[in-house]
Amino acid sequence: MIAPTPLKVLVINPNTSTAITDTFKPILSSLHLLNTTISYWTCPTGPAIIKSQADMYESTRYCIPPLLRLVDEFDGFLTACYAAHPLPRILQSYVGNKPVVGIFIASIAAALTVVAPHSKFGILTTGEPFEPLLADGVRNLQRSQDYKEAEKLRVHFGMVAASGTDVLCMGGVILLGMENWVHEACEAELGIEKARQVKVIDQLVAGMWALHSQLRHRNTIQYDIALT
Repeated sequence: MIAPTPLKVLVINPNTSTAITDTFKPILSSLHLLNTTISYWTCPTGPAIIKSQADMYESTRYCIPPLLRLVDEFDGFLTACYAAHPLPRILQSYVGNKPVVGIFIASIAAALTVVAPHSKFGILTTGEPFEPLLADGVRNLQRSQDYKEAEKLRVHFGMVAASGTDVLCMGGVILLGMENWVHEACEAELGIEKARQVKVIDQLVAGMWALHSQLRHRNTIQYDIALT
């Protein structure tokens, strides 16, 4: 069996929190991606937390110049901000055919893939101030993409399992590693049997799996690996 071509991937945290970046490492290293080296980069200056459109554009302004000095060293890029951040689109314009994936769009794509017909998915966020930002991001995504199943884009926020949501996206990097807590909360609200039917999508895993599939030129993405 011929080993796959070695790949180098850069995971980008567009805020300035190295503590947040450190939470990415155990999650992504647990994927054991064959012949793939994962490096991590934190924006050196700019917003410490991204909670508005202004913050996203400010962080992009600070990210692009230093990233452009690194792009030749990597085969693909994963931007780890759970919002419709402009960085993936703008960075893509500089790196040509090298794939750039954002965890927000990757998790929505995963939700659309695994959600059942006539059901809905939700985004679990850390507070009401983030809801308009995420809602706008989903609406813009819905308008810009030709989803065959766009009717499934019915977005709810907060602990939405109790209202009949079938798939939950973890909506923020601060929630990384809290999937078990979400399952426990669903069990408390719904009971064990119904809670087992709620799928929880790991935003970071969904993003890395989407990026890795593009790098390996796979036609299909097995998003079930991002489910807990």
